[in-house]
Amino acid sequence: MTPKHEFELDVKRDVEARVRQGVKAILEEVLEEEMAEHLEAGYRELTPTRRGERNGHYQRNLLTPAGKIERLGAPRDREGEFVTEIFERYKRMTGDVEEAILEMYLSGISVRKIAGVTEALSRVKVGKDAVSRIARRLEEEQRAWREKPLKEKAYPYLYLDATYLKVRWRAGVTSMAILACVGVDEEGFREVLAIEVAGSEKGAAYASLLRGLLDRGLKGVRLVVSDDHEGIKNAVAGELPGAGWQRCVVHFERNVLSAVPASSITEVAQDLSRRSSRSGARRRREPWPRSLSSSTESVSRRRLRCSRPGSVMPLPT
Repeated sequence: MTPKHEFELDVKRDVEARVRQGVKAILEEVLEEEMAEHLEAGYRELTPTRRGERNGHYQRNLLTPAGKIERLGAPRDREGEFVTEIFERYKRMTGDVEEAILEMYLSGISVRKIAGVTEALSRVKVGKDAVSRIARRLEEEQRAWREKPLKEKAYPYLYLDATYLKVRWRAGVTSMAILACVGVDEEGFREVLAIEVAGSEKGAAYASLLRGLLDRGLKGVRLVVSDDHEGIKNAVAGELPGAGWQRCVVHFERNVLSAVPASSITEVAQDLSRRSSRSGARRRREPWPRSLSSSTESVSRRRLRCSRPGSVMPLPT
């Protein structure tokens, strides 16, 4: 797996974890509302019409489009008469809940959107207080992750890039740039440190992302790996003046292949792979395929010179 693919997989897993947290929060709060409606009384509330008693919770797992939710807490009553349709309704919504949570994750928590989701999930009308509780819970979970302190250890290597997601934005569908930073600690473990939203890959957005990491205690950065994006390079120079910068191997190879005729792409791609590996070190001086035009060969050689050791390095694993 290439460093670029590892980066995208790390970001995907992190976003899915946030979405699962959101699904869990909504389902648990809606279940509590359904139990209150069934008993005709809230938690520890005494009413003339109360129809039974609560009996704690049981835990269950739930498969979702964003992965498996573990230990989802569902309430139960002492009489064993409480029945919910929420899980069947959730299955029929085929990813709508996850999409709504992802949109809120990108654009901010929306009480209206939460109310729309709860209305679709339950036959019980979820009140404004419960919707507000869900909103607060989602905001707290997001804040805990976004403001997580980074002072406990150093991250010598950072990998910066953008992953594009198609999301519903107001009346249409748009491609949203997710600016992400993956850090590698001194023991070689990767960790998603930040994910921010920007309309495009602008230098100001990358600079803001790095400033946020520094405010959380980021330290010990020696090298930043990214594509050859002026915005990233300027942000690194401005916010991390003591750190080096290197170009991502995957982006470099894509740039080379963009100048290669279609008939030679496979051959050149294989040759680039050999040249960038240790086993292919002895092949670096081999001639390029004769089928390449002189102009394309010149561009490819000029770009390949930029990938000599010391100027390009894959993300450490």
